[in-house]
Amino acid sequence: MHDTHRILGTVSLFHLFNDGAISVIPLLFPIFKIIFDLSYTQIGIITSAGLAISLISQLLIGRISDKKNYRELLLVGILLLSVSMLFFTTVQGFLSVLLAMFVLRFSSSFFHPLGIGLISRTFKNRNLDSAMGIQSAFGDLGAFLAVLTTLYIAELNGWQFPFFIWAVLGVLILLMGIVLTRKTDETLFRYNHQTNQKQTISEAYHEWKKIMKNMLLFVPLFIISGAIWGVTVSYLPLYLDETTDLFLPTIGLIVSLWIGTGTIISFLYGRIQQVVGRRKLLTISYLLTGISSLLLITFSSIPLIISMVFLLGFSSFLTFPALFSFISEMTHESVEGKTFGYTFTLQLGGGTAFLFFSGIVADILGIWVPFALLGVSGLLASMLLLATMDTKMLKNQ
Repeated sequence: MHDTHRILGTVSLFHLFNDGAISVIPLLFPIFKIIFDLSYTQIGIITSAGLAISLISQLLIGRISDKKNYRELLLVGILLLSVSMLFFTTVQGFLSVLLAMFVLRFSSSFFHPLGIGLISRTFKNRNLDSAMGIQSAFGDLGAFLAVLTTLYIAELNGWQFPFFIWAVLGVLILLMGIVLTRKTDETLFRYNHQTNQKQTISEAYHEWKKIMKNMLLFVPLFIISGAIWGVTVSYLPLYLDETTDLFLPTIGLIVSLWIGTGTIISFLYGRIQQVVGRRKLLTISYLLTGISSLLLITFSSIPLIISMVFLLGFSSFLTFPALFSFISEMTHESVEGKTFGYTFTLQLGGGTAFLFFSGIVADILGIWVPFALLGVSGLLASMLLLATMDTKMLKNQ
């Protein structure tokens, strides 16, 4: 097996475990609320504090990673994430759940700046879009498996059992990653032209300013894509529960349809991009995301609602590998970790702010508001891409 294939296979498996493990916890919050007598305020504290840990950790890990061995740091992250799954089986109340969430969020912060950065560096000049699509699809697959199985397993075997399963899966994937990459050229895992000179605060600031200037066009796009995930996962079940007569298991299947559709289309992203072109595909994806979000809250017919959920999954998941590929092409190998650390912080932070604002307005006007805001944002994103089609970084795509 070629070294690049080993790296792609390892990063893809790590992405599956990382996103799957993260998805388990919010699914079990209804159970935690009952058995630990948690208030909604306490659940909000657990969630927001965990996100704060992720925001800080991704920035710090991204900054230090470019002078380190990506393979070693990725392995540490997967190991810690597996341990965090076991930690959750011992929680007994609010404080222990909060501490377990801290460990989980810190552990999960290793993958995105390092894993995506490694794919970017490895495939920058060859099959970049295909590699980004594959690794992204595996992350979606992990989330799909978690959404599809967690509550069912918890109902049959108890709430701790899903954590044991994911902990074992994490260890197995960790061992697979070690085996796959043990004979891989070590130079692929680190940038070999680094100096030992430490940056001053001023130098670090100017480097950050330069990176942000280069990716300025993509900042709102990453925020919108982050919001797509958060809004759909958080508010689609609530919207369907309030506006339809569907049973909760059926609603869970519809949410799984969204993620499952996204998983399949992400695997096909590389081929679709070759035919359509990355910029056109990204523009069409945001346009369809906007249209499907708005139509979702317009229809009352269940088949039409399901059709819009399918279309939303088809369109929204294509934006992630396309954005990663654009950022990869404009990023120098020496700052892959830093750049993707900033990127995912923007995506997570902006998406969280969007989610929070949507929740406030939904309390006032109704549960349809988050999807209305998402629809308008998708349409604005497509208009932004059309208006900047002559921009150098987009012109030839």
